[in-house]
Amino acid sequence: MLTGTNLTYTKAYNFRIVFETVRLHGPISRADIARRTNLTAQTVSNIVTRLLESQFVQEGKKLQKKRGAPSTTLVVNPSGAYSVGLDFNRDHLTGILVDLSGAVKTKIYYEIDSPSPEKGIELMVSTINQLTSSDEIKGNYFCGVGIGLPGPLEVNKRNEVNNGINTKAFPEWKHVPVGDLLAKHINAPIFIENNASAATIGERWYGAGKNISNFVYSFFGDGLGGGLILNGNLYEGHNQNAGEFGYFPFLSEKSPLSDSKQPHIGEHFNLSKLYKWLREDDIIVTRPEDLGRLFLDKNERFLEWLELAKGYLASAFMFTEYLFDIEVIILGGRLPHVVIEDIAKDVPGLIGELRSEIKTSGATFVCGTAGVDAAALGAATLPMFDLFSASKDVLLKKESN
Repeated sequence: MLTGTNLTYTKAYNFRIVFETVRLHGPISRADIARRTNLTAQTVSNIVTRLLESQFVQEGKKLQKKRGAPSTTLVVNPSGAYSVGLDFNRDHLTGILVDLSGAVKTKIYYEIDSPSPEKGIELMVSTINQLTSSDEIKGNYFCGVGIGLPGPLEVNKRNEVNNGINTKAFPEWKHVPVGDLLAKHINAPIFIENNASAATIGERWYGAGKNISNFVYSFFGDGLGGGLILNGNLYEGHNQNAGEFGYFPFLSEKSPLSDSKQPHIGEHFNLSKLYKWLREDDIIVTRPEDLGRLFLDKNERFLEWLELAKGYLASAFMFTEYLFDIEVIILGGRLPHVVIEDIAKDVPGLIGELRSEIKTSGATFVCGTAGVDAAALGAATLPMFDLFSASKDVLLKKESN
């Protein structure tokens, strides 16, 4: 339950609590909002008035109850706010424009090949400008731009993201101030996050984790990443890189795709390495969608890769299970949905074989709902999350809505 407070210094938090309640449970009446949040009817009425004036919510249908006059319900107004999300990696740039309900209004996709910082920033700026030129968002509130970059990201001494991109994947991008460079061209708030963490927020805000307070998200991108939602909030860790499952070492024989001095399971999920490994058997694959075709065709080479993948994931998730006693593990990212479904079906059984007899149950596995655009949708969620999330961190900030 989302529980508010009537103390005056929590004005911003209560505003978010009421909006979040409408978002999760709408259509909902003012009286039901008060019951769910433990706020007074007057406090709810005042906040709803502000939300209506800001056009973040709108009145819906009349709700007829057993006694008395029907009450007017409230729902999120999709056109009340918009944001842009970019998912940038060495092989692609995906840009999307989303509305306040999380619906994708416009999508732009580019296949790229490890661009230089100059070319990468230029492409990002061009994509943002194209997405924000839509007539649909003119005159409506624009929350900002979220950008998902391959992790791990570097964090400076002031605990701020230093915009460092995974230098092994992007050797030219070390210490490139992505945010500062974009701010010279984009007149809007800019939010930068590890793309796996961004995807985690997207699943929490709009996807399979919408009503789950504690879950682990496993992100299949150009490797293997992830994120942790604890008590409804993203847990980023000391250096804002929590959830980097891909750097777990192999507990058994290393992957045939591994070629580093410090083998780690993320190498097995590296799409470029996978495509190269399949080509050794004359199987030509150029994009993730092709892997779905191999799965449906029961291609032996791909199924060999998949069975190994399940074993590596079982080991990683077993440690996660014991460490956090998590209730749900959500799988998502760029792998085709049919492949993710197969992983979600088989990995629990493999974990059961590894689990101690003392522990009799584990996490439930769920497929994410954002699909191949999970990181872009998550990035687009960052500005929305900053503006509307009912995080208790708001209680420590001097801000108001």
